[in-house]
Amino acid sequence: MKLLRKIPLKFNIYLLKELASILFLSLGILTFILVLSRLGKIADLVINKGVGFKDILALVAFSVPPYLTFTLPMAFLLSVIVVLGRLSTENEILALKASGVNLTWLFVPITFVGLIVTTCGLFNTNVLLPRCSGLFRETLIDVIKKGISVDDKEGVFNDSVPGVVVYINKVDSTRRTLTGIVVSDDRDKNVKQTISASKGYVNIDSDTFQLYFMLQDGTLHRWEKATDTYRSVSFQDYTFTMNLSQMVQTGNVSRKLAYEMDRNELKKALTTATNEDQRYDLLLEIYKKISLPLSSLAFIILTIPLGVRRKVEGKFSGTLYSLLLFIFYYVLIAMTDSLGKNIHAPPYIITFLPNAVIVAMGLYLLRSLNKEEHVTISQRLKYLWAYCLEKVK
Repeated sequence: MKLLRKIPLKFNIYLLKELASILFLSLGILTFILVLSRLGKIADLVINKGVGFKDILALVAFSVPPYLTFTLPMAFLLSVIVVLGRLSTENEILALKASGVNLTWLFVPITFVGLIVTTCGLFNTNVLLPRCSGLFRETLIDVIKKGISVDDKEGVFNDSVPGVVVYINKVDSTRRTLTGIVVSDDRDKNVKQTISASKGYVNIDSDTFQLYFMLQDGTLHRWEKATDTYRSVSFQDYTFTMNLSQMVQTGNVSRKLAYEMDRNELKKALTTATNEDQRYDLLLEIYKKISLPLSSLAFIILTIPLGVRRKVEGKFSGTLYSLLLFIFYYVLIAMTDSLGKNIHAPPYIITFLPNAVIVAMGLYLLRSLNKEEHVTISQRLKYLWAYCLEKVK
């Protein structure tokens, strides 16, 4: 309470406004950059497949939560370093020190923002991400159905699926049956086949993205180029399949990935997993749904001394420091994951170890938080680099 009495309320509000503005701006830019990698592929649906704008917006919206897992802590890290760096550059931090204010009070407003970001991250990884991954798959199935349009067009040669041409004479929308079906399959350059059937229907498996043509009373004509063999077969029932996962290049959608599952799904997959490495990966994902959002709280201890010590080093130095620190964090995650598999360490220790390293680095820098130093971080790195070169020589 004594610490809170020393903190000017207006300065707290001012700092919170600065943090919020940079946080939302960086979060929007970082998320847009990552989603941009999918936009080009999704744009193909509009140009070549004629998919509606509403479906495209839904696909883009449902693809955002996986990226929020990374962009939320990164945006928070960037906002704290940039805001504190600007205060230090403009000598506002120096003025606070001269007024006898202990800089540890900066933890109050920054921790408040960090708790909000962490809560949003926990909600995203445990609720929003699993839910949106399911909605993304459902929307994508609808998009593919609209793209192939084999059950709503009569008397039209449909070539939406590469290498396959489908002709349907008549469609009964009430019974969902097709009449007068001709399928030309040229997907294999060494095998050409044409299938004709008097009737049938279409079904799509949402798990495997397989399109099934259930055909009845027809004939299959097949020519094998390698042996120059022609075959003709009459059938009463025949199933013609096509995999549509390659039709929309938006990632692996044939099955749910581990990071897309909620905790219950991961535990269920854990009981059925037979491979020891697969079990370990599933356990890592269970604990990462907590450890990754908590990285924002770990970054608080490191970013405050890092931001305060960043003197006049250029307008974009804060962005550079944030990017390098974030890369270091995720390289650390990859290293600890690999190490854990090799030495069979408990997954809950491995997942929280990167956060512990970040906290340890922050505690080391906090020792001299209130000391005024004239050597910048970049100068320290230059001195370290020169020292290493001298030792090598």
